[in-house]
Amino acid sequence: GSFFSTYTPVNGTSPYDKHFGKGVYDSSADNTIYVKTPANRDIVFLLVDVNSKRIIRNEFVRAGTTFDLTRIPYGTYSFKYLSGNKWSDDYPINNNQFRGGFTKNLSFSKSDKISDNMIFERGYYGSYTLTLTEVVGGNLETKSTTEDDFFN
Repeated sequence: GSFFSTYTPVNGTSPYDKHFGKGVYDSSADNTIYVKTPANRDIVFLLVDVNSKRIIRNEFVRAGTTFDLTRIPYGTYSFKYLSGNKWSDDYPINNNQFRGGFTKNLSFSKSDKISDNMIFERGYYGSYTLTLTEVVGGNLETKSTTEDDFFN
């Protein structure tokens, strides 16, 4: 098989900027999402603007850590994430349309209930803590999803 050199990017690396564009920040919005990752899987967390369907953040978060997404613009958001081990910048996913993925234990998850949406209203500031797990018992009803569905 092909050999892909693998490493572990630092928290806050945005591996998919060339696909989704640079992260969107609002310097006047004191809104934060704290993302806690499972102990044994790295993730790439995608924050999705529910109204525009645009992915406004893509952040690598190492296993067993918490990463703070700050200065989130006002709005309503859902999220999805891919998880796994042994990241490669060259690994092809989504039918070769993307470069960058986990070469081991790759899986795709997304929030699938309206009640999981995170809402940041003007005139308020807020934060959400998401505990992402690979096992039943996390605080979120995420469902695994197909690669195709994940990128659309």
